[in-house]
Amino acid sequence: MTDLNMDKLQKIAGFAKSIHAGNGDGHGFDHIERVVAIAKKILLTEPEANPEIVLAACYLHDTYDEKITKNVELQKNKVKLFLSELTEDKISDEIIYIIDNMSFSSNLHEKRSLDLNGQIVQDADRLDAMGAWGIVRTLQYGWKKERELYNPEILPMTYNSKTDYHQQDKNTTINHFYEKLFLLKDLLNTSEAKKIAVSRDKIMHDFVHAIESEFQENTH
Repeated sequence: MTDLNMDKLQKIAGFAKSIHAGNGDGHGFDHIERVVAIAKKILLTEPEANPEIVLAACYLHDTYDEKITKNVELQKNKVKLFLSELTEDKISDEIIYIIDNMSFSSNLHEKRSLDLNGQIVQDADRLDAMGAWGIVRTLQYGWKKERELYNPEILPMTYNSKTDYHQQDKNTTINHFYEKLFLLKDLLNTSEAKKIAVSRDKIMHDFVHAIESEFQENTH
């Protein structure tokens, strides 16, 4: 266990909420709350994990993401300073390491090593990118970026690096399912996450199939 007691976790939650407030592209604090809830469910099946580190990392995992802030390094330093006032450096460093190595784009070039705590945070975040809420968040992000929803002439892309992934120029929202979301089921770490993923993966496939089928019906 760590020194991140319930009072400190509430402070961490409040800090994260202040950063995510007003976000409308699928990365609002509602996303954070769902990731925390999923992580708690996984934690029930992983007694060797450290709940405080897992939950702290869940709350903070998007606080300095490039989708949230224009100045990643400045924001990261704010998060590190905030943590340094709450807990010892060893715990803070572990939380920051999880955040820096858990994302889909960070693992494109090579798979990053995460311990059980990090794997649970990664699984929880990926599960919230799947299923019904995953569809909602994908649509929100696409609308925010003013992307075309679906165009069969624009094919899904393959990414070799984080830079590639974040520098897409012209793409569609539906392509995101092929490029990332349909891959997540096979990238999960824990047994509980893999169970949860089955129905969520099906929901996404059914949705995309319906979009494509109805498009064909309406254009022929």
